[in-house]
Amino acid sequence: MNNEYILKVKKKRLLFIDEFEKNIENIYDELIKAKNDNQLSSIRVHKYLTTGGTLGKVKTAKYLDEIGLDEKTKFKNLKEADIKKLVKYVIEQ
Repeated sequence: MNNEYILKVKKKRLLFIDEFEKNIENIYDELIKAKNDNQLSSIRVHKYLTTGGTLGKVKTAKYLDEIGLDEKTKFKNLKEADIKKLVKYVIEQ
């Protein structure tokens, strides 16, 4: 892999994380997209949900723990039931 490719992937990942708040109405589709995209699937769910400050870090970490996930859970580790719970959490906040 060359540096140009690596920079392109980093930019894609940062853009995806930064657009969380903008894409909140389509959160289900965004989570599925991240799970199925090799370049996004290694992003930590906690980081994605909390980076912009829309959702609190501690509250989100506690919620992830409640549903059997943790701060290190990555998109690729999510099951359909996890995604539905996360969507519900985001919508209720």
